[in-house]
Amino acid sequence: MQSNNEVVPGPRPRNGILFYPPEHARRPDTKNSLERVKTLNEVLRRVKGFFVPGEKNAFLRIQELAGLAEEALQLLVKILASPSHGLKDIESYTERINVLEKDGDKITRSLEEMIGRGSMTASLDYDFGRLADNVDSILDRAHGLSRQLRRVTRRPLREAKEFDSDIRKEQISLIEIGLAQLRMFRKLLNTAGSDRKQAIDLARQIEGLEEQGDDVKDAMLDEIYGSWEKLDYASFHNYLETTIEADDMLDLCEDASDLVMAITKALGA
Repeated sequence: MQSNNEVVPGPRPRNGILFYPPEHARRPDTKNSLERVKTLNEVLRRVKGFFVPGEKNAFLRIQELAGLAEEALQLLVKILASPSHGLKDIESYTERINVLEKDGDKITRSLEEMIGRGSMTASLDYDFGRLADNVDSILDRAHGLSRQLRRVTRRPLREAKEFDSDIRKEQISLIEIGLAQLRMFRKLLNTAGSDRKQAIDLARQIEGLEEQGDDVKDAMLDEIYGSWEKLDYASFHNYLETTIEADDMLDLCEDASDLVMAITKALGA
C-alpha cells in the first residue's frame, strides 16, 4: 500500500475525471522547451554566421548593385569633364550607363523574387525591398542624367560658356561626393553584422557627405537662380534639373545606409 507522501506517476481518477497531481503539472512543458531550444539555436546562428543564407545573398546582390552604381557615377564624371566636341566619347559612356541600368534592373528583380520566396526573415522583407529599390534608383538617376547631358551635347543650348564650365565643375564635385558615399556604403555592406562600431562610423560618414553635398547643391542653385538673365529658359531648366538629379543620388545613398543599419539592428547586431 502506498504512503501519503509517495508520488503517484500518471493521472488518478477523481469523481470520474482524470486528475494530474501538482508534481506532474510542474514537469517541463515539452513544447515550450523545444521552442526555447529553437530560439537558442537561432541566437547561436546569429552569433556564428549572423545572416541566414537568404539575407547573406541579398546583401551580396545589393553589393553588386552598388558596384554598378559606382561605375555609373564614374562615367558621369567623365561625361561632365568631356569637351563639348567629344560627342563620340559621351555617346559611349552613356551607352555603358544604359547597360549598367538594365543590369541593375535584373538584380533588383532577382531580389524581389528572393523576397517573394521567403528567403529571409519575414519581418524584414519590406526593408530589404526598400534597400534594393534605393540603390537601384541611384542607377536610374545616373541613367537619366547621362541621357540629358548627351542631349544637350548633341543640340547645344544657348548658354554662357563660362557659366556652363563652372556649373559642370560643381556638378562633378557633387557626383564625386556621391562616389565617396557609394564606396563607404559598399564597405558598410561588408561590415554589416560583424563590426557594429565600424558600421555606425561608416553610416555617420555617409550622412556627413550627404550634408556636404547639400551645401554644394544649395550654392549651385543660388548661382543658377542668380544667373537667370544670362540664360534662356531651356538652359535654366537644364542646369536646375541636372543639379537636383545629382543631389538626389546622395540622398538615396544615405537612405540606403540607414536601411542597412536598421536591418542589422533588427537582426541583433
